[in-house]
Amino acid sequence: MPRIYIPADRITGDEVFLEARETRHIVKALRLGPGDEVTVFNGEGDEYVAQLSEDEQKGVTLLIKEAFRPEREAPFEITLGQGLLKGEKMKFVIQKATELGTATIVPLVSARSIPTVEEERESLRLQRWQRIAQEAARQCGRAVVPQVERFMTLEEVLSESVGAGLVLWEAEPTPLREVLPQIDASLGLTILIGPEGGFSEDEVSVAQSRGYLVAGLGRRILRAETAALSVLSIIQHRFGDLG
Repeated sequence: MPRIYIPADRITGDEVFLEARETRHIVKALRLGPGDEVTVFNGEGDEYVAQLSEDEQKGVTLLIKEAFRPEREAPFEITLGQGLLKGEKMKFVIQKATELGTATIVPLVSARSIPTVEEERESLRLQRWQRIAQEAARQCGRAVVPQVERFMTLEEVLSESVGAGLVLWEAEPTPLREVLPQIDASLGLTILIGPEGGFSEDEVSVAQSRGYLVAGLGRRILRAETAALSVLSIIQHRFGDLG
């Protein structure tokens, strides 16, 4: 059954209100007509089986036949603070982090990040990244869409984070497998991964002073996007619902 994302504010009672682009997608791309059914998710944990309906006054709408809350979320909340990456690499990280159950994604501005963009362009990037998270949630079957937060500095992330904290750093000799037993993920876990040039030693020291644990991922230096995918997989296998 086709699966589509509709924000919660456009789901009222037993009716789902569609915008023009969504109607075009359902009718032209999916080739559905009156009586056909789709799965709708609102990004906040709710899913619906809805039937396509059409009349002269309302146009094309979806009528809800069944509502439910699937249990597909990780048993604890993961926040990923990802140092800003060049080109399409941030898109890749957001997509895979969504598939791996991340709850919040923070574009992190650190000492070695690419230059920050102007406010208008930053807003457009965030909108695009949020759409990527929505599409990834649709594809992987999540009913919750991760929140892509505003650009934040390392200090802001450290000040606002709750629960356990973990920094991945290529210069750290202690492997992640030795750090994992020290992590209590029950209250949430914030994972920080640097940009292409990694975190500076000063940044790692500041994070440690705030209670963050520091770990490495082995003898080879991984690309930032590979590190994100690797550590999220390991964490979800150890504490979550992967594997």
